Amino acid sequence: MSSQGASSLIIESTASARTYERVETAHAIAAAMQHITTTHSEQVALVAISLDFDQAERAAALSSVARVDRCIAYLLEYLRPLVRKTDAVFLLKHHLYFVLLGANQQGGQIVQSRLWDASLWRIHSIASAEIQRPRALSIGHSVYPTLYAEFIECIQAATEASLTIEWQPERSSRRTAIRQPRAVQVSQGLDTDELPARARRLGVPYLSLLPRRPPEHVQHLVNAKLAQELHCYPLGRERNMLTVAMSDPQDRSVLDRLHQETGLRIFPVLTHPQELQTALDQLI
Repeated sequence: MSSQGASSLIIESTASARTYERVETAHAIAAAMQHITTTHSEQVALVAISLDFDQAERAAALSSVARVDRCIAYLLEYLRPLVRKTDAVFLLKHHLYFVLLGANQQGGQIVQSRLWDASLWRIHSIASAEIQRPRALSIGHSVYPTLYAEFIECIQAATEASLTIEWQPERSSRRTAIRQPRAVQVSQGLDTDELPARARRLGVPYLSLLPRRPPEHVQHLVNAKLAQELHCYPLGRERNMLTVAMSDPQDRSVLDRLHQETGLRIFPVLTHPQELQTALDQLI
C-alpha cells in the first residue's frame, strides 16, 4: 500500500488495546488488502458487518449522531478481540470489515458465525439511552483470491448479506412488513404488526425472517428432532450462550429443557409462529 494510502488511515484504540482503522472509502480497504496480500499472506477472508440506523431519528436530533457513534464503538469493543491481533479491522461509516489473514472460505464462515452470534448478544445487551440501537444488522463474507480476483469485488461480495436481522420500530412495522411478505401473515389471530412491540416489552430481539439452515455448529447442539419437539430454531452460539428463535420466549419449560440438553445459557429471539414453523419444516 502506498504511503499516501497508509497516512489516510486513522488508528483507533479499543479497550482491549487492539486497533481498527477508520477509512473513508472502500478503495482504502482494497489498498490495505493489497498491502497485506503482498507482504504478509497471499490469501485472506473478509467478513463484513453492516449496521442500519433509523434515518428519521438521526435527522431529528443531532445528539443521535453521537449515540450512533457510541453504538459502533460499543460493538467494536466486543467484536475486535474475537479475531486475531494480526487480523485487520476497518470501519467505513456504518460498515465493519474484518480481514482475516491466511483464512480460506471455511475460516471466513466460522468467523462470520462467531461475529454474528456475538453481535446479536451485544446489541441485545444495550441498556444505556446514550447508545443508539441499530434498526437492522447484516453480515456476509468473501475470500481473496479464491473466490474473487479483485479486491473491490471481494469487498462488495462480503457486503452482500448472507444473514440479516431487523428490529422493527413500532411506528414503521407495517411498512417493513410489506417489504418482508413472509412475515406479514397472521397465524391464529396473532397480528404481525404487534410482534416488534411485544419483543421490546419482553426485552428480546424480533426476527422477522429466519435463515434457511442453522449454522452447522449448532445443529449438533439442537438437532431437527429436538427443535421440532420444543418448537424452537437454533440460530447460533457464542461461548456459553445459545441463541434460538421461539414464538414464545417466555416458555420456561422450553428454555429449561434446552439448557438441560445443551448445558448452555439460552438467549431467546421472538419470531412469528408461521415463520418458525416454515423454518422447522425445512429441517426435516
